[in-house]
Amino acid sequence: MMQASSAKDRLQFIDAIRAYAILMMLQGHFVDTMLAYRFRDLENALYSTWFFMRGMTAPIFFTVTGLVFTFLLLRDGRPIKENERIRKGIRRGFFLIFMGYLLKVNFPAFLIGWFYKSYPALDVLHNIGFALLALIGLYCLHLITKISLPLLYFGGGIFIFLINPTWLAYEWDFLPIVLRNYFDADNGSIFLPVPWLGFTLLGAGLGWHLFHKTYLYRTWYWPAILLISGLTIHFFSTRGLYLLHQWTGWENFLQLAYDNVLFWRFGHVLIIISLFIFLEKIITFPPLMLKIGSETLTIYATHYVVLYGTWLGIGIKTFGQFTWHPVPVIIGAILFVLAAIIYIKYIEEIRTKLALHLPGRLRYLRRYIHIMGKRLFKQVLDQVRQWINLLSTNVGIW
Repeated sequence: MMQASSAKDRLQFIDAIRAYAILMMLQGHFVDTMLAYRFRDLENALYSTWFFMRGMTAPIFFTVTGLVFTFLLLRDGRPIKENERIRKGIRRGFFLIFMGYLLKVNFPAFLIGWFYKSYPALDVLHNIGFALLALIGLYCLHLITKISLPLLYFGGGIFIFLINPTWLAYEWDFLPIVLRNYFDADNGSIFLPVPWLGFTLLGAGLGWHLFHKTYLYRTWYWPAILLISGLTIHFFSTRGLYLLHQWTGWENFLQLAYDNVLFWRFGHVLIIISLFIFLEKIITFPPLMLKIGSETLTIYATHYVVLYGTWLGIGIKTFGQFTWHPVPVIIGAILFVLAAIIYIKYIEEIRTKLALHLPGRLRYLRRYIHIMGKRLFKQVLDQVRQWINLLSTNVGIW
């Protein structure tokens, strides 16, 4: 989850989409964590509608991450060594991977030397961090080889979707568990680079288009085209996959048609993007909504600790996980979302007070971690630059 830049950095509909997605995530995680299994009936119209809407959250985040990052990366436009967005992106990518692991630490258990088996499993932050590094890598490949950037992004996204059945069927047992968690979900990884990187790459393709054709996103007809494209994918992509299987005989097309979640959900993302572009033309998004969209990492990290109780072993889920009746679940989800909105409304005041009242030793520790982290990132960046220098020898991209 990339932290937003200033309002001038991008169109407001992007932060509005992110705000929608993060609030949907909050209520979705709360309901899924607390609702008793006996009430999870897909034949129930209310539950099935909630289940469908909840499934759009992650595709939106991954797609919009690629869109925003690529738009800002191209807008910087400077050579690799001078491109601030590349440096920030690499730092951000490794930071998100680190945060993904940090949020899962149970500190009381850690102090006695105990780690649960699923600790190295991947979650959203690991994948978004990895995706940022992948976007930068493909951008550098584009500069070195002159391969079309939209081809790398759009083609890469579709390719990852297409190989997903083969990837899932492969046995990765020979890898150490920490690495294996990047390849399969056997040890509890919720999100994997394949297929979720595909959404980020497709979003990066949209970001390339947004950079080169920004004026289209201020028209009425382009969001209409996005809407029609999304609806077309929703209604006809499964049939298209069946036809491709008939023409080619490749089993992956058939398996994807049987469980057409990836292309289907990307169609839904296009629909959501188009609707928010239309909304931007009709209404002015409330500043608080845009602020929520710019603080998705803060909201995600806080909700993870509060809901799942990872750091202290005590969270909302300890009060009857998977046992609640729908009525208290609905009330709790509403209060959970409202608490996040209020939290972000006063986030600057909260940060200021924490900085002023944090005990001296903690402030020292925070500064020490910050300094050491910067040194580590600098070492990583220097190593990455050395690799790029080797790859770009005698190539005039600098």
